[in-house]
Amino acid sequence: MFSDLVRPWAGNQKSGLSLLSGLFISGALATSTGAFAEWQDPLQTPAMSSDKAHESLLLDVTDRGQALVSVGAYGHAIVSTDNGFTWSQGSVPVTTTLTSVDFADEQNGWAVGHDGVILNTMDGGSNWTKQFDGFKANEAMLRSARNNLTNAEERLEAIQETGSDMDVEQAMTALENAEFAFQDAEYDLETGSTKPFLDVYFWSAREGIAVGAYGMAFQTMDGGNEWFEISSRLPNPNRLHLNAITRVGERSLTIVGEMGLMLRSDDMGETWVGQSAPYDGSLFGLLDEGDTQILFALRGHTYRSDDDGITWQVLDTGSEQTLLGGFSSDRGAMLVGNGGSVVTLNAQLSGAESTIIAGRKGAASVIRSEAGHFVIAGDAGIQLVSREGKLLQRQAEMSGEKGNE
Repeated sequence: MFSDLVRPWAGNQKSGLSLLSGLFISGALATSTGAFAEWQDPLQTPAMSSDKAHESLLLDVTDRGQALVSVGAYGHAIVSTDNGFTWSQGSVPVTTTLTSVDFADEQNGWAVGHDGVILNTMDGGSNWTKQFDGFKANEAMLRSARNNLTNAEERLEAIQETGSDMDVEQAMTALENAEFAFQDAEYDLETGSTKPFLDVYFWSAREGIAVGAYGMAFQTMDGGNEWFEISSRLPNPNRLHLNAITRVGERSLTIVGEMGLMLRSDDMGETWVGQSAPYDGSLFGLLDEGDTQILFALRGHTYRSDDDGITWQVLDTGSEQTLLGGFSSDRGAMLVGNGGSVVTLNAQLSGAESTIIAGRKGAASVIRSEAGHFVIAGDAGIQLVSREGKLLQRQAEMSGEKGNE
């Protein structure tokens, strides 16, 4: 990974879809504390303190230097400074499910989730503020769709006068796609803040991209003060879900999504092109170590490329469980997924070994601690495992420090 330029401690990589099967739960479900509780808008309701936050559904875990941060259901955001053994809960202004978290440095981080929410912390995860949500996203998508429709109409009119039959046909197809996108944007605006972000990546304290369901993609160049729509830059006319975004070079990014969607940018998000994928099902994440990449997907499908994603070979992991998250470094890699599935790779990113974590709880994300063991976020909350995928004798607990009461 080439993010050493902006992250002094980097030298490893985390990737994956921070979303377990069936996690498109409603905001009401994520907010209600009882079957008959009065509904509260999750975007306007602060997350409650919980001494069980580390055991609740958690969907992503990342590092911020020597500390760890994990996010998940009910707006939970928890921080550990001792390799995942004890956790404190951050103060979060929403109760919507958080699906992904990323830090540009030890203090500045962003979390994204359901209802199109984007949160920011400037103190390492103790306190979070809302920068963006699905209502703002819908308005931006509609403005962009309207502009794209106007441009498509003008282009077709110009080509009909001077272009070839093929040019006219392509312009008509582009206009049709623009019309569908505009109709979808109008519908989304009427429906409300329903679409979730699924992943976020920042390569500096000012520059980052968030991607999500139905092709939603936004970028910021000023630390999140302004988020602007970039979905129209992506060759994704069917608005397929964008599951994960990964840095794959000094100035390159790759997005993976459903139906074998792979998109690549070699100018940090300015322009994008489609990339050939070895599998036409849902892709959940990509790990990058130099010229070697590991791609993981639905039903255990896993692939390896040794030429920066140009060609791919099947990587036999011995598991048919869907793999949802992964972590790699120069010491090797670990992939995690449904049913407690764990796949480990050696330093050459080969020699796959598969095991199942006791309890068979689904896992969404994994990272290696400074102490050498692995920290997994998933159905069981935080789980600490050895490199062999065995649960450590000592597991996570809350420190007693609270966020919102």
